[in-house]
Formats: sequence, structure tokens, C-alpha cells
Amino acid sequence: MSLLIISLISSFFLGSALASFVHCWAHRLYSGQGFRRRSYCPSCQHQISWFNNLPVFSYLRLKGHCAYCHQPIAKDYLISELAGGLLLATATAVVWLNLGSEANLWLAMGTSRFWLILAQALIGFIILMLVFWSDYWWMSIFVSPLLIGAVVVAAINLLAARSWQSLVGGILFGGLFFALQFWLSKGRWLGEGDIYLGLFLGSWLGWPLIIPAIFIAYLVGAIIGLGLLVVGLKKRQSQLPLGVFLAPSGWLIFLFGQSWWQAYLHWLGW
Repeated sequence: MSLLIISLISSFFLGSALASFVHCWAHRLYSGQGFRRRSYCPSCQHQISWFNNLPVFSYLRLKGHCAYCHQPIAKDYLISELAGGLLLATATAVVWLNLGSEANLWLAMGTSRFWLILAQALIGFIILMLVFWSDYWWMSIFVSPLLIGAVVVAAINLLAARSWQSLVGGILFGGLFFALQFWLSKGRWLGEGDIYLGLFLGSWLGWPLIIPAIFIAYLVGAIIGLGLLVVGLKKRQSQLPLGVFLAPSGWLIFLFGQSWWQAYLHWLGW
């Protein structure tokens, strides 16, 4: 089996496992439970055995029901695990295409920069999945993981030889862009948590990639918002959780943003 196939399968399993962890983490942060207790069924409180807690496979094998009380398990678990697996597998495919061959991948794996970027990708993946689900479910963003994540990825970026100007520019733009909106609207346009999400994205993506990440999120949010208004699922006064759009936009720009930005500058003739 080629290294590409092994990498794609491994990435899918890792992404599914991380997504399952994030799903649980979000609920425990919201409820304040922490991780003093192993995974359990929310209906019957029975502790879940490891073989009934395998991402994707356990859900499908149990047909979406608890193995103990047979109550339905929310489809969010399966959706999250499938999405996590596909997102990391896609990232692996992008890396493979950028490097061009298996030999180049082996060479890259022999450098510290490769592992630093991998660590940066995994941290971003976990934080953005957490933001997506928490903002989707409760329209609330947990601040502590974002601040800790911003510090860690900033250090990784510096170790990976990203310029400090790009890092500082991304952090300032990401934070101030949302802080100004929050201040001008007195919290009516967006929540305070979006400011910290902007800081994290700025630290993770840097300048100038923070710009297209925000632009795409606002564009997609506006399109979906108008669509929901047209079909009557939302009213003009209704709020949409911005993190639901910023999280996938940030991941998209992390994977493709550099090449897109260079193509844009070339189009401008710069």
C-alpha cells in the first residue's frame, strides 16, 4: 500500500477521533464538568466501553442508539466525526499535491518545520471545531482555549520562521476588526467571543491571510442569511453565529490561502 493511501486513512481516523474529543469537550466546557469522568451516555449515564466509543464505526454498528439503554444518539456525533475525518484527509491530500511525490514527502518529514506546521494544523483544527460546535449549539465561544491556542500557534509560527511582522499584523487586524464592531454596536452586531476568535485566527494565519478568511466568512454568512430570510426560517432581527462561518473559512484559507493570495497579487500585476 502506498504512503499516500496509508496517510489518507490515518488522517481520516485521526480527524474522526479528534472531532469526537472536541464534541465531548464542548459539552463538558459548557456544563462545567471537566474530564474527571470517562465518556458516558447522556440518557442512562452508563459509562461507554472503548469498543462502543470508536469514532464513526461504533455509531454505525449500534445504528445510532446507546448500547445500554437503546435511546437514540444525536446525529451531531456522527456528522462531527465524519467531517473531522474528511477535513484532515483533505489536508493530507493538499500536502501531497504541494510536495509532488512520495520522495519529497519523506524529505519534508525529516525537517523540524514540517512537524511544526503539522502541530499548527492540528491545534487549529481542534480549536476551530470547538468554536464551530459551541457557536452552533449555544451561540457562545469559549475564550480560554482561544487565548491559549493563540499563544501556542504564535510560538510555533515563530519557530517555523514566519516573520514577526506577519504575526503581529495578523493578530492586530484580527482582534481590532471585531473589537471595533463590538464597540460601535455595543455588542449588537457580534459577541465578545468573536474578538478572541479574531485574535486566534490572526495568530494562526498571520497577515495578510487573515483578510480573505474574514471576507469569505462574511460573504458566505450573508448568502446563507439571505437564503434563510427568503425561505422564512429567519427574521431580519435574527442573529447568525459568526463562528460557524469563521471556523471553516479559517481552515480553508490555512489550506489554500497562500496560493490564492499569490494568484490574486499576480492578477493585480504586483
